[in-house]
Amino acid sequence: MKFSLSATTLRSVWQNNKPFLTFLFYLLLIHSVLKIIFYNYNRPLLFPGGEDRGSFPGLFTLAKWSLAYDLLCLILINSALLILLQAGRLVPAKFSAWISLPVFMVINSVAILLNVIDIFYFRFRFQRANADLLYVIDHPFRQVFHFNGIIICLFILAVAAVLWLVWRLHRRLYASFLDNRRGDLFTMILLAALATAFIFRNNFAGLLLPAYPLVEIKSNELPAVQNSFHTFTYSVYRRGDEIPTPDYFSDATCDSIFPVKRSLQPYSSPAGKKNIVLFIMESVPYDFFDSSSAYKVAMPFFDSLLQKSVFYKNAFGYSHESNKGITAILAGIPTLTDIPFYHSQYVNIPVTKTGTALKTMNYHSLFCIGDAYDNFGFAKCANWLGIDRYYSEEDIPGYQKRPQHSMGLQDEAVLPFFLQKINEAPKPFLAIHYNISTHYPYDLPKTYSKKFPGNYTTPMRSMQYYDDCLGAFFNVAKKENWFSQTVFIFCSDHWLVPDDNNVDFTAVTGYRVPIIIFDPGKNKQETRNEVVGQFDVMGTVLAAACYPGSITSYGGNLSDSNSLRGYAFSKAGSSLYQVIDSSYVLGFNVTSNRVEYLYNYKTDTRLKTNLVENKNASMVLDALTVQIKAFIQKAGSHYRGKPVN
Repeated sequence: MKFSLSATTLRSVWQNNKPFLTFLFYLLLIHSVLKIIFYNYNRPLLFPGGEDRGSFPGLFTLAKWSLAYDLLCLILINSALLILLQAGRLVPAKFSAWISLPVFMVINSVAILLNVIDIFYFRFRFQRANADLLYVIDHPFRQVFHFNGIIICLFILAVAAVLWLVWRLHRRLYASFLDNRRGDLFTMILLAALATAFIFRNNFAGLLLPAYPLVEIKSNELPAVQNSFHTFTYSVYRRGDEIPTPDYFSDATCDSIFPVKRSLQPYSSPAGKKNIVLFIMESVPYDFFDSSSAYKVAMPFFDSLLQKSVFYKNAFGYSHESNKGITAILAGIPTLTDIPFYHSQYVNIPVTKTGTALKTMNYHSLFCIGDAYDNFGFAKCANWLGIDRYYSEEDIPGYQKRPQHSMGLQDEAVLPFFLQKINEAPKPFLAIHYNISTHYPYDLPKTYSKKFPGNYTTPMRSMQYYDDCLGAFFNVAKKENWFSQTVFIFCSDHWLVPDDNNVDFTAVTGYRVPIIIFDPGKNKQETRNEVVGQFDVMGTVLAAACYPGSITSYGGNLSDSNSLRGYAFSKAGSSLYQVIDSSYVLGFNVTSNRVEYLYNYKTDTRLKTNLVENKNASMVLDALTVQIKAFIQKAGSHYRGKPVN
């Protein structure tokens, strides 16, 4: 009799809690399937050195953390739904049916869609979704309708399918509540767990961190186990307050290792102040300029220009995002926050604002882009830097009828306008052009009839188109009076894969970008092999203007070899920073406070042999660790308001 009563009780408890557990199971199944797709689609980026967790223990570790964080995310979302449904028993039924259910249907749908988007978007940012998504595109609806109609229809159908499926799951759960199957035991367990977590919050707080799995896995594997909704909401919650605050050295020692306050040697020129034209090249990798690469593009303009320019073949970008690249190039400082620096709470820390500094030298400055006004926040960035004039597509007469790109106007429509504004500008000047035709999805004007080789990828084709546009610009510009007294600087905002169908990415090649300086007054060919980076561009611009004051910069001056650090620094992930010298690349994780990798990329081009445990490489490891720690500490203290030296 006791056995029968016990079995009946257990069956009753199971029936009471089954609907909610089934609801969680189906959501977990959806997230797990998306995680498997994400892992397989992005495997070349997750394991750039070819090292893969192919063994059962390795895959088990990834699966364990993946399930744990998907389940944690779903419980945190839907525990609130369960509690509201329980509380809904005290109010009219329509409250739960028409308020609680739609709200959480939307939240669960967004959680799924963020994970869907990250499957494809990861290869552009190399990390899971974070608060930066709120600042990437300011005109999303206008942008989306530039894409292929089939892609738009498929996306709309996918969104509709997700909404329908999630709505069905929520309706079934609500129906179970009306049928008195309300998950009472699970609710009590959940409330007890929440109370325990609150009481012992200092012990459990670490589990909520998206980077917590780093206790067992490497940082490159972290995106494989993270949940995009978790990383996004956590990043939004931090609101830019994620600055590392280590004290590896005393302030004096850190200043001696990594000084950021420096004076400039004037750009060598008998004519004194130079006009400066800076071309920030969207998504252009070094591969397009590398004669040994399968992705070398035939570029009549650039190939000719390099015969009379200084070409930096070991130049590296700071990040994989445009809004961080522009800050590195124009302000010479690293972005430590998930969101763009010029949107963050740290925007008023002491920096050298390029436009403002040039005003003291009676320079006029202008910024021109074929995108919509303030897309990516670039208008805010230009205003923050003290740039005098900002021109976007709306400023170009008849822009609606000009050749269009998915992101705005094609370069052939913008560069003539840019040249016009240079001609009208007071002299001397700084003129910045940010092109967009080399931006994904690389759509070219229908009137562009260039015949490409059969092996050219779509990014390569867009680069050849950009080369043609620049050639046309320079053919006209070289006839202007200001041309001979101008320094032209070319720098990519970040690296991006040159072939979408064959992702070849390492910790070195994935940050390598071209930097070129052309001075018509010198007309001299030179190839430079020293390691440089985007941080070095701002100092070069101000040196060309003979700026007499000291500057705050994490780089040097490309025209003064003695000012260059010999290292390039990058932010490779949410908690991973790396430093590159002439032979080695080292990755340091600020969360786990350890070196994750050290590779000799000169001899080990595929980065297959991690030298962290190699005693023969200990001197190199120690030297690079000192540099990356000093960089992180200096940047962190700078953000926190300490005086910079």
